[in-house]
Amino acid sequence: MAVSPEELNQSAPEGAEGQLEWERRLGPRVGIAAVVAAIFVVASFVAQLPLLRDKTKNEADTLRSVHKHVGGYVAGGILQMVAIVLVAVVLWYLFRATKYRRPQTPVIALVLGIAGPVIFGLAGAIGPFVIKHYAAEFVAGANQTNQHAKDLVDGSSAAVFSILTPVAGLSFAFSMIMTNVNGIRAGLLSTFAGVVGVIAGVLFVVPLGPPQLLLFFWLVSISLILLNHWPGGRGPAWASGQAIKWPTAMERRGMAPRAARGPRQRRGEEEAEIVDVEPIDENGASSRSSRKRKRKQGRKH
Repeated sequence: MAVSPEELNQSAPEGAEGQLEWERRLGPRVGIAAVVAAIFVVASFVAQLPLLRDKTKNEADTLRSVHKHVGGYVAGGILQMVAIVLVAVVLWYLFRATKYRRPQTPVIALVLGIAGPVIFGLAGAIGPFVIKHYAAEFVAGANQTNQHAKDLVDGSSAAVFSILTPVAGLSFAFSMIMTNVNGIRAGLLSTFAGVVGVIAGVLFVVPLGPPQLLLFFWLVSISLILLNHWPGGRGPAWASGQAIKWPTAMERRGMAPRAARGPRQRRGEEEAEIVDVEPIDENGASSRSSRKRKRKQGRKH
């Protein structure tokens, strides 16, 4: 569905120019932040990969593995914190752009989109330093039973992080889901990018797989949209300041249903309908109607 700049300017509501100027000014910066966040997400995953490969079965195995890969464990937590904080910036920008076009977007999405990632990132960065201390104590001690490992973890400040991290992760997941769903409805996100973001949020709550992979693809998609490098161009809602559905590939190619076609296509169809009129005979009646009357008279005879 092609929309000319003139039509976009005409459809823009009063006061929209300030919002659009704000988006144009900050959009590229937030897009770069999304790229950096994507890089840090991958770096965090790679740093903690040796720890993930150990496939520990209990608390004792976990503390031994942490002690063995302590450098990657701590570095991964710090890299993850930076990435998640940058994700909070992306969610804040998307919320403000979506809220302007779709006022019914719940404000709780912004609250969770800032508080959830920040708390989750801090817990993920500070937690490894705490676990690192108890892992070293466990490995150096004579008592290396699993019960002793449980007592070290559960009876310390690490227990706070075991509660705080899931709560922050749940808030982060809800923010991802609400922001992406409303972004699709406002026309700021394609269905593909929005669904990837929703699934990435779900994986932070339901451990069906590592959420870092889908979070990486979502951040790359967001960066392409904000930097205006999306294949085929981004949706017209970005330029209009209104909630306009992101066009599908068929609509971009002019293969959309009649209701979704542009003004030029509709005018062409109307002209075709006007041309296709019935010829009039010398008596002022339609020739088709005359032929019908003749056929009826023939049947009576």
